Amino acid sequence: MNLETAEKSDRYSIRAVERCLEILDLFTQADDKLGVNNVAKALNINTNMAFRMLVTMAKAGYLEKDEKTGLFTVSLKFLPLSRKALLSLEIRRAVMPSLEMLRLSYPKANLNLAVLYQGEVIVVDRIDSMSLPRTYFVPGKTLPFHATGLGKALTCELDEAELDAIIAKRGLKAYTPSTIVTPLALKEELAKVRRERVARDRCEFIPNDNCNAVPLRDGSGTIVAAISLTAFESYMSVEEVEATMPVLAEAGRNISYYLGFNA
Repeated sequence: MNLETAEKSDRYSIRAVERCLEILDLFTQADDKLGVNNVAKALNINTNMAFRMLVTMAKAGYLEKDEKTGLFTVSLKFLPLSRKALLSLEIRRAVMPSLEMLRLSYPKANLNLAVLYQGEVIVVDRIDSMSLPRTYFVPGKTLPFHATGLGKALTCELDEAELDAIIAKRGLKAYTPSTIVTPLALKEELAKVRRERVARDRCEFIPNDNCNAVPLRDGSGTIVAAISLTAFESYMSVEEVEATMPVLAEAGRNISYYLGFNA
């Protein structure tokens, strides 16, 4: 963007709208409800302005206010919008038929499609197991990049600086005793994923749940998405899950070929 274009962009932007969008960004990163003081401090604005913006967004239906605590949270009004965004992704058209075929072969497994967006692993779609319980990787859910097969498949070819930035921002939280929690161990694991072109999660995110994942590439060879097969040990043993790897890898190659990758 040249200087003239940047100046025009600044001229047409509306600061109040920008701040409302920044507030929405805060809610996507928050683990709980937010209050006026949280927003004011994060955006470096006074509490009166933060309160007015929050109330305006609540009046429009995009936030909900807990009258007892005075805290705000995102409302369900965003669900149709987020679903529309997920459904509009072109990658689904290439992937879902293959996942449907995999389901016929492995009815006890859950099948997932995810992308990496701004350092977050986002589930785009899934096909549930015919068995229970489910792992609840619902569309729109974000997953830890270091503790899931999908996350490892999506981040295995990031350059070290970009990977370090994600680690610094997201951290390496321990979800189970098997979770990788050090940068060195994670980088060694991702090197293994690059060599084998498959990723594994062996009870690293959810106890007794095992996952295989493979990356999907576009015409340039860039990893643009990943698919995974997951199952609880009470329905498929570790050995049974491991045995699905060649079939899942073949599905990944076929989808990548459809996306234009030919190597």
